[in-house]
Amino acid sequence: SEYLKHPELYMETLVLLVENCLFKVPRKPLEEESVIFRDMFRLPQPKNEMIEGRDDTRPVVLHGISKDEFECLLKALLCRQHGQNKGLVLHFTSQWISVLKLSTMLECTSLRAAAISWLDSNSATLGDVEKVALAMQYDIKGWLLPSLLALAQRHDPITVEEGRRLGIETALKLASVREGLRL
Repeated sequence: SEYLKHPELYMETLVLLVENCLFKVPRKPLEEESVIFRDMFRLPQPKNEMIEGRDDTRPVVLHGISKDEFECLLKALLCRQHGQNKGLVLHFTSQWISVLKLSTMLECTSLRAAAISWLDSNSATLGDVEKVALAMQYDIKGWLLPSLLALAQRHDPITVEEGRRLGIETALKLASVREGLRL
């Protein structure tokens, strides 16, 4: 006998392998948030073979992502879908940087905006050097100029470690601007 599937409460799950860890999560939030996943699900599936991601034996394998980073992304994603679930809330700046990294990589526009907003808020302890580095790495236009300006105007010189974090080109430009301001 053929049963009806409930339109909202019959969830298709997806099994993913990240590093050495299997994740089994609802497919819909990934599909709704991520352009990459949406495109992947639109590809025609083979009829005779097992479909990737249906079970533990043929997971969708994600390369170049750490298990911990992916866990942060899923927690942020599922927390947005299901309200503030205590077990899913991310509290640390490093976790939100992981969300920023993967939401950028997987093209999750609204999740990326949420990560930027959280990191921009008072709860994040990002210094100007970190903000410049993240702004350049993840193309956050709103952070770059204000943070560079703050670094140019601060009293303490740029340290070697900060220079390394900013990249040689940016550090040298910044040093030149700072020199100009002193004169």
